[in-house]
Amino acid sequence: MTEHAQEKVWRLVDLMRWSVEYLEKKGIEDSRTAVEWMLTHVLKISRVDLYLSYDRPMSREELNQYKPLLLKCAAHQPVQQVVGQADFYGFQLTVSPDVLIPRPETERLVEFVISEAKKRIAPFSILDIGSGTGAIAIALAKHLPLARIHALEVSPQAVDILKKNCRFHNLMNRISIFQEDVLNWEAPEPYDIIVSNPPYIAEHEMEQLPKNVGYYEPPLALTDRHDGLTFYRHFARKFQDWLLPGGMAVVEFGGPSQRESVEEIFHAYKDPEIHRDYQKDDRFISFFRP
Repeated sequence: MTEHAQEKVWRLVDLMRWSVEYLEKKGIEDSRTAVEWMLTHVLKISRVDLYLSYDRPMSREELNQYKPLLLKCAAHQPVQQVVGQADFYGFQLTVSPDVLIPRPETERLVEFVISEAKKRIAPFSILDIGSGTGAIAIALAKHLPLARIHALEVSPQAVDILKKNCRFHNLMNRISIFQEDVLNWEAPEPYDIIVSNPPYIAEHEMEQLPKNVGYYEPPLALTDRHDGLTFYRHFARKFQDWLLPGGMAVVEFGGPSQRESVEEIFHAYKDPEIHRDYQKDDRFISFFRP
């Protein structure tokens, strides 16, 4: 949007069309969704209202708020970071460059844990390792009223976001937050369920990541700075003590290329099973302490 272009009266429909074409030329995938996110954020309306207001003229103030968001998105910054929010499992989370943006793939893990945990009739405990935004912990707390949840996160900046999200969803009394490095931590008690989406990208793969991931998301949440399997090996050693007898662990991994390694690492546990995400890719493993 040039200064000359800003002088004209922009209808919402015209601005959307122009923005989508602009982002497509910059190589941004799913440009229409990104534009919808940014405009609903600036205008503070729903996506439905966005389309009901197609002929609405944009004010100069609204255009001035929108332009820097569009430029950030054109530079391949994830739109969730641009607007400071992400959707996950039917609710919104605050996000920032200090946390991993929750992925739809992880929703399948949450769905599985909820279905298994709902079989329990007595209160139970859950440990979420590498909680980040709190996406998994918050989703589980919302759907499992009997659960008492501990959320473990090493990054102080991520802990701030985690607390903000727990407060927003009124879950500070259900989710206890610990700022700890799981590689140098011992569980204060054994848990009924442990869940984790740990850093699983090998160091040599980092430079191959798309720019919107490798450049903008925190390396601490992406890679173990080794072969991508550090956390799984650690979990295999520790979960015998951190799980109650019969307790279940559910751990996300980096897709089909890691399946064989992850199966081998957790082979000593009871009933290890690989599960696929909504795209039919191998995505997480579940197993039990004997």
